[in-house]
Amino acid sequence: MQQQNDSSLGKLNLWLIVIALVVLLVGAMLLLPGDKVKDIAVDSAEQALLIPEETEIKPLLPDPASPMVEELALLEPQGIEFIAENLPELNASDGVFFQDVLTVSEQLTPWLFKKQLIRKYVFASNAMSQGLRPSAKVLRELPFSEPFSVTQFGDKMYISERSYHRYDALAQAVNSIDNQAAVALYRKYESLFQTVFNELSYPKNYQVLDIIRAAVGKILQAPIVKGKVAVVRPSVRYKFADPKLEKLSALDKQMLRMGPENTQIIQQKLRNFMQDLIASE
Repeated sequence: MQQQNDSSLGKLNLWLIVIALVVLLVGAMLLLPGDKVKDIAVDSAEQALLIPEETEIKPLLPDPASPMVEELALLEPQGIEFIAENLPELNASDGVFFQDVLTVSEQLTPWLFKKQLIRKYVFASNAMSQGLRPSAKVLRELPFSEPFSVTQFGDKMYISERSYHRYDALAQAVNSIDNQAAVALYRKYESLFQTVFNELSYPKNYQVLDIIRAAVGKILQAPIVKGKVAVVRPSVRYKFADPKLEKLSALDKQMLRMGPENTQIIQQKLRNFMQDLIASE
């Protein structure tokens, strides 16, 4: 019986690792060109401000009414330690980490940052876990050939299909991630992910997988809007015409800008991972 339980925990952790990597990668990719963002400082002081200024930070979990809560409850860190040999220092990890990510999927190549990769991925996951849009200084590194665009119908404006299609390659890249390669990659760099997480000043009993678990919930709860999505432009930036959509979290609105098909591809990728995780118990 003990052997069976150990096997179940092992499978649980393998799928948790895969999900973690998907969230880390997606987190740093969900960006729109033209948005003004601040540089990511090495000391991460700005990112620490994203954390509620409380003595005790409540667990970052999705709405208890969500049908995904039971599944997400399974994503608890089990304390298994993976030893990575010859791991570079965090500030010297960009080159080797970039090359190792290509073993997960070569389609991810255009979507990878060139500097401070691990730090940006963890910061992005921290932002997503709180419903915020990931921030990064290197928008010019991302392969958007066209800006956000709209289509005019009469006196109304709608997000254009062309604007959605900017994210097609991203969605396909996420969908192409190799599970076993993702496991190996996360195992190797887990200590560096945790090192960056420690910069965020969470209580000691929190781990990087806690924010990843919460980010999974946020992504899965992002709404899907079929049909035309109306926008207005009261100033320089566009806003959603529907007040209900405009009141959504920054992350939800970013997922809407990707278009329903691309959002569904990413959500389904995570759901498939979770279904496999549950089946492996």
